[in-house]
Amino acid sequence: MLPTLADAIEESRALITARGEVVVLYLAFGRLAKLEEVYGWEKLDAVLAAAAAAVADTLRAEPIASGPNQLRPAVSYPHDEDIVCLHVPAARAPAADAATDRVPDVSGLVARLQGAVSGRVEGAFGDEIAALVEVFVGRAQVIVDPKARLDRQIYRGVREAAAAARSVEQRERARAVAELRVSLRERAVYIDYHPIVVAETGAVFGYEALARGVVRSLRSPEVMFAIAAQAKLVWELSRLCRAKAFEGMRARVAPGQLLFLNVDPHDFSDPEFSNGPAVLHVPSDGDGASHDPRQVVIEITERTAIKDYPAFRERLRAFRERGYRFAVDDAGSGYAGLGSIANLEPDFIKLDISLITGIDSNPIKQRLVETMVRFANHQNAKVIAEGVERAEEFNTVKRLGVHLVQGFFLNEAKP
Repeated sequence: MLPTLADAIEESRALITARGEVVVLYLAFGRLAKLEEVYGWEKLDAVLAAAAAAVADTLRAEPIASGPNQLRPAVSYPHDEDIVCLHVPAARAPAADAATDRVPDVSGLVARLQGAVSGRVEGAFGDEIAALVEVFVGRAQVIVDPKARLDRQIYRGVREAAAAARSVEQRERARAVAELRVSLRERAVYIDYHPIVVAETGAVFGYEALARGVVRSLRSPEVMFAIAAQAKLVWELSRLCRAKAFEGMRARVAPGQLLFLNVDPHDFSDPEFSNGPAVLHVPSDGDGASHDPRQVVIEITERTAIKDYPAFRERLRAFRERGYRFAVDDAGSGYAGLGSIANLEPDFIKLDISLITGIDSNPIKQRLVETMVRFANHQNAKVIAEGVERAEEFNTVKRLGVHLVQGFFLNEAKP
């Protein structure tokens, strides 16, 4: 764990006072709230620890970090998400360029920090999680006024550097929206079909269609849809993702298997979707991408809350009459609680990854899953455990009676 900013200031107080200046770097991490929402706080803590280690290792290797002028990474308070670095420039270092507000001896450090964090997180957790860990760096230079309290001046510098980091983040968000618009126009989305297997036999039961952007910055579906929501392009993106899923369905989903298709409650307000189930027969460049509704499970991914359950159930009824089935995604997380399960009467209940991670050593999680399985059996529904990454987790959910399993452990276990 990194020290707090107060400790870092105390360590450097004499050196800062003697030099009369200090450079503040502020590393702001984007989309961590989404990472915690999707994967749980334990995963976020592990990611933050990896990011902090990458920052510390990078700073130790910096030429400017040798001797008493070393860079000191810290957090503003325990368990903070962002990282603050204090650097006391060597006496021979040139002053900051007022025209560009750049400190010459740390200008190249920003890219190295960003690369180190991204590389460390991707290596430890994969590109899916790494896509949710964006790093934006802001900087400020504090010229010490001996008449003012030093701590207060440094905290002002921290706020200035944080504002600069947020400004960089806003520019990156605008760039991402532009990339999304181009991707929609060029249909630059592809589908990963993630297998869902029968826990008892290992047979493939079906596939979840996960859309990803061709552009690297849009690779994560969570990031892609977050940007779409920001730009009010959710319907357009959802239509493209559904079309792409059906286009590849014939080649991937065998007779008797099911395709799990992610649909947000917000999509049911889209006129092109709510006009009737026939809209799911999406044309593909002039060639009909038709399908058997009995092979499709509409997976309700609650990025937004369902406010009117009676009206929403009525919308679902027309789809059920055609043969579509339904799943509630991420049960146990966010909006997808017991209320959704009770009101939607799903055919499948997908347990959130936060319930599955570490379940082999967590008796409370085991009891919760066991209860959900008993409920599903009573309702003639099936439980799907998402995010199974380890053999111990797989064996535990199998022992608890979970019907279906999905996760990277199954992908890696393939011959």
